[in-house]
Amino acid sequence: MRPVQGQNARRDPVRREGRKKRKLTRAAIRRRRLMRRLTALVMLLCVIGAGVYLTVTMLFKISSIQVQTADGVVQEAGGYTSDQILQALDVHLEENIFSFDPGSKAAALEKVFPMLEDIRVERDYPGTVVVRVTEAQPAWAMQTSSGWLTLSGGLKILEKDSAQPAGLPTLYGGEPVSAEPGEQLTFAAEPKADSTPDSIPDSAADSSASGTVEEEADQRLESLNTLLAALDAAGMSADVTRIEFADVDEMAFLYQDRISVWLGTLNELEYKLKLAKHVLLNEDGKGCAATDTGKLDFTHISMSSTRKFTFAQGEPELPSGYILPEPVEETPTEEGVTGETAEGTATDGTAPAEGEAAADAAAETPTDTAAAPAGPEAGPTAQPTPAEGTTPAAGDANQPQTTQ
Repeated sequence: MRPVQGQNARRDPVRREGRKKRKLTRAAIRRRRLMRRLTALVMLLCVIGAGVYLTVTMLFKISSIQVQTADGVVQEAGGYTSDQILQALDVHLEENIFSFDPGSKAAALEKVFPMLEDIRVERDYPGTVVVRVTEAQPAWAMQTSSGWLTLSGGLKILEKDSAQPAGLPTLYGGEPVSAEPGEQLTFAAEPKADSTPDSIPDSAADSSASGTVEEEADQRLESLNTLLAALDAAGMSADVTRIEFADVDEMAFLYQDRISVWLGTLNELEYKLKLAKHVLLNEDGKGCAATDTGKLDFTHISMSSTRKFTFAQGEPELPSGYILPEPVEETPTEEGVTGETAEGTATDGTAPAEGEAAADAAAETPTDTAAAPAGPEAGPTAQPTPAEGTTPAAGDANQPQTTQ
C-alpha cells in the first residue's frame, strides 16, 4: 500500500501547483535582480553623463587667451600684435575650452600670418588658451615664375618679390605648387613620358601615373629636408650658398660660392659630408685651400667602395648649369667725388676744375656691360686661365682630375 500512496502523493495536484509556484518565484527573483542591476547601471551612466555635461558646459569656460613666444607672454610677435592674432584665432572668452579644434586653428593662423611659424594652439586647463608662436627668420631665397620667394628655415614662404632678396642663399628645385606667402613650400612633379603598355586598362594606368607623381614630389621635398638637417648637423650650413635638388639623384650644393660639392644620391650622406668637411676645411693640410675653386665630386663614394672622390680645379659647376654672377663694382657717389675734391684742395690749395672732376668720376664708373651679373641666359662667358700648376676646369676636354 505504501508504494501506491507515494505515487498518489507525487500526482497530487496541490503539491504540483506548489512546486510550480516555487519555480516561478525563483525565476521572478532572478529577473528582479537583473532588472535592479540594469537600473543601477543606467542610473550610474546618467549621473556620469550629467557630470560630464556640467563639467564641459559650466566648469571649463575660457577665462584667458594668451600669445606666447619662447620669452613668455608677449603683446607683439613677428610684426603682428597679439590682438591681431587673437582676432584671427576666433576663440572668445566664456566659450567652452573644448569647443574648437586646436590643430585646425593653428593651420589657419599659419596662412594668415606669414612671418610666424611653428604655431601651436594649446589648452591650459582649466580655462586658459595659449597660442605659442615662433618668429620666422628669412633663411633661403628661391626664384619662381612669379618672382623671388623668401623662405624660412622651415621652408615656409614669407615674402614674394620681383627682386632677389639680398644676402640669402638660394634653392633650386623646380616650380612650387604655390608661391603665396603663408604657404609651406611644396612641389608637384611633372608626369614622365607615357610608357604604360597598351594591355593595361586606362583606369589602372591613371592610378599608377598619379601614384608615381605623388611619390616623386614627396621624395624631392623629403630629400631637401634630409640634406638641410645633415648640413646643419655637420656644421656646414653657414657656408652653403646654393642647394640644387631638382633631381634627387644629382643632389649638390655650392660652398662659399667657390666650390661645388656633388653628392649624387643621399645614400651614406653622413659619410659623404664628413669627407667633404674634411677636404673643404683642409684639416690635414692636403685638402682645398681657402682660395681654391672648382668641383668636388662624391657621387660614387661609399664606405664599402674603393673609389675615391675627385676635385677638379676651375669654375664651380652645378647640375643646373648655374654660373656664378660676376661681382658688381659700386659706382662712386657724389660724396666720394666731393671727398676727392676736398683732398685735392687740401693738398695743393686749389680746387680741381668742374670738368676735371666729372671726367675723373666717369673714368672710375664701370660700364653697364661689365657690371651686369652673368647668368645662365647671358650666354657663354670667358673663363679665367688656370694658374700654373692647377688642374683645368671639369668641363674641359681631356681633363685630368686630382684624386684625393
